[in-house]
Amino acid sequence: MSLDKDLNINKKEETAAEENAVVYPYSVAVRFRDAAKPYSFGCFDDTIKKGSWVVVETQQGLEMGMAEADSLNVEKYGLRMPTRPVVRIATMADRRSYEENVHYEQDAYNICAEEIEMLGLDMNLLNAQYTLDRSKILFIYLADQRVDFRELLKHLGARLHCRIELRQIGERDKAKMVGGIGLCGMECCCRRFKNHFDIISINMAKNQMLALNTEKLSGMCGKLMCCLKYEDDDYKALTEGLPKMGSQVEYEGSIYRITAMNVMSDEAKLENHQQVIFLNLADLREKAIPRKGVVMQKRNDGEKKEVIHRSGRQPESAAKAAPHVSMELPSLAEKKERAPKQNQRSSSKNETKKETRRTFGPGANNQNKDKEAGNNRRNNDSRRRDNANRSKESTKSETKNVTVRTFGRKKTQEENK
Repeated sequence: MSLDKDLNINKKEETAAEENAVVYPYSVAVRFRDAAKPYSFGCFDDTIKKGSWVVVETQQGLEMGMAEADSLNVEKYGLRMPTRPVVRIATMADRRSYEENVHYEQDAYNICAEEIEMLGLDMNLLNAQYTLDRSKILFIYLADQRVDFRELLKHLGARLHCRIELRQIGERDKAKMVGGIGLCGMECCCRRFKNHFDIISINMAKNQMLALNTEKLSGMCGKLMCCLKYEDDDYKALTEGLPKMGSQVEYEGSIYRITAMNVMSDEAKLENHQQVIFLNLADLREKAIPRKGVVMQKRNDGEKKEVIHRSGRQPESAAKAAPHVSMELPSLAEKKERAPKQNQRSSSKNETKKETRRTFGPGANNQNKDKEAGNNRRNNDSRRRDNANRSKESTKSETKNVTVRTFGRKKTQEENK
């Protein structure tokens, strides 16, 4: 119930605001300095002509701009009702203050840059804009992350003595503000005529079969170029129902691989190890059958490819057909012959695996260490046995060559006698 009441209250407020809104009979398109597009303002004066300077009321305050066209009747042309009015046609005092603001803005820009450097903030200040009566100033800056500028506002408020607003923008907004020359040799689209930025993805480049090189696909802002959006719908319509690039297809009983496709010239290039065929996209869409699981065979170096043109035009790259792998499906008889041989090979492999089986895993290192220790012990025992046998043989050889004699005392000898 509370939600329904809130919705009813909001609807009543909106209807009341629409009833109280001032209906302007004329509309004027006004362009501000460094603005990419004009904005519509309402007025009661039909004498405003193209090129005249007017003072208008905006969300920031009073600003001065130039009329892009004559004032138009809202009812006659069915224009959308503007919400902000034209205050007056600019006077000499307005023109003078507008020119003075250029110098004041440069001074404010220098002050803000000094404070940013003093506080060590990670900000790239781009522009400073005063309102016509200098009651408010807007600083536009570029930053990768969110910046805590509360201390900066205190310093700027003490030195400039006016309302201060800081606005963070991105790389694309910066390119729109600064401008530049693109790869086509013309001014950037965002600066020249674009009013809002579209979502650009790498899939748009894939649909147009472009090389996925970010340096060539990026604009002045470092993001993907906005012009990728212009032809994306046309490429989607032209490539609808076609097999993917690099896929394998069956055409007139043979297997080919799609190596090149040009949507603008309506031509596709199919290759295998025997020949190269150039087809129209209509024939590729209707007659070619996508295939999967094709057996790949090596191409013999002595063979030469036969180039066949069925697209109605002779491309220059036909004579330079690149060598490719062949793709042919085996017959059922060949599969049956290969099956027992493969089973024999697999059985022999399993036997060899059983003989040369190794242990892997978390306990493999311990097992290997135990085996090494056992081998070392066996080797040591065998060495000891060999040394013992050698010592025995040496003692035997020595005892054969030595005669042992006993000598007693003279008294014992006499007594024995």
